[in-house]
Amino acid sequence: MKKNIIALNFVFFLALAGIFYLLTSQLAKYKAEDLQQLTIEKARSAVRVSVPSINRAIQNSDDISLLTNIEAISKLENVTSAFILDRENTVIIHNNTNEWNSKRTGDMYDRAVKYNGELLQHSFDKDYILFSVPLAKEYTLFCMFSTLKASESARLWKIKYFTVASATAVIAIIILYFLSKLFIVIPFNRTKKKIEQGAAGDSKDGKYDEIVDMFATENEKSLQKIKALQQDKKSLMKIIEYYLGTSSQNYQMLIIMDSSNDIVYAYDKTDKFLKKDFADDSNILEVSVNPKMLTLISKASETPNIEISEIIEKYNMSALALNDNENLFATIVKI
Repeated sequence: MKKNIIALNFVFFLALAGIFYLLTSQLAKYKAEDLQQLTIEKARSAVRVSVPSINRAIQNSDDISLLTNIEAISKLENVTSAFILDRENTVIIHNNTNEWNSKRTGDMYDRAVKYNGELLQHSFDKDYILFSVPLAKEYTLFCMFSTLKASESARLWKIKYFTVASATAVIAIIILYFLSKLFIVIPFNRTKKKIEQGAAGDSKDGKYDEIVDMFATENEKSLQKIKALQQDKKSLMKIIEYYLGTSSQNYQMLIIMDSSNDIVYAYDKTDKFLKKDFADDSNILEVSVNPKMLTLISKASETPNIEISEIIEKYNMSALALNDNENLFATIVKI
């Protein structure tokens, strides 16, 4: 019996390790994407601040101000270089003076010069992103963003995730082993001993009843948990019915999440806050494309039952975390 328990625990460990590996790999992938997106967004926002000043310098032919702005941009966090191209792809100014009057060739430069708007493109190196912004007099500002720090941070998070997953798997197996020994091996050995002593009938019936009672108790606990979850879902469905049934409201975006911030119902007519395609029961961290919205949701969870509103991307967005008996059971975000 003991050998069988060890073999069963070993098989369970392999299955658990496989599941944890897949989950951890996916979680690490999402974390890496989020870190890269946050890095790029932070650098892009910082560059945007300098664009009006650069345009004024170009229109006033103020070369000193133009050079000062370019050097200031090149010193921003995660920005490795900054330069301006004319319509002929000639570098008219660069934070590295050796690059002045040089030519930049390649589809990504041609595409950016012809494109009338901001553009993010992958560079020749996967750890670098080329960001471009149109300027006055048909000039184009280029900035090279580095995601090396984000990649390094993502690797550290991946190590943390795998460490936690491995420790959890080992602890789970140890607990399972002792529980198996306590509730299966020990009762089995006692029953076997009594059978050998000639009290097979009474002993067998008594131990059988004891095991049945034990599993009945565990089953009752499981049913109670399921009932609680069903009740939670009922509350969420009532919330959905209320918001969808209020004809006077015309929401451009509506997100309803459960206590784990998994999406129960969501749509985004603005196409600015949620990924276009996402699976049911996805977590808000997986589908959100706007860090400011996540910050608003976090603020709402800190002050439950009080609606918080902010202007984000020119939209008046509000978030409300619903709390019942000191337990957060739903969060609603709407525009």
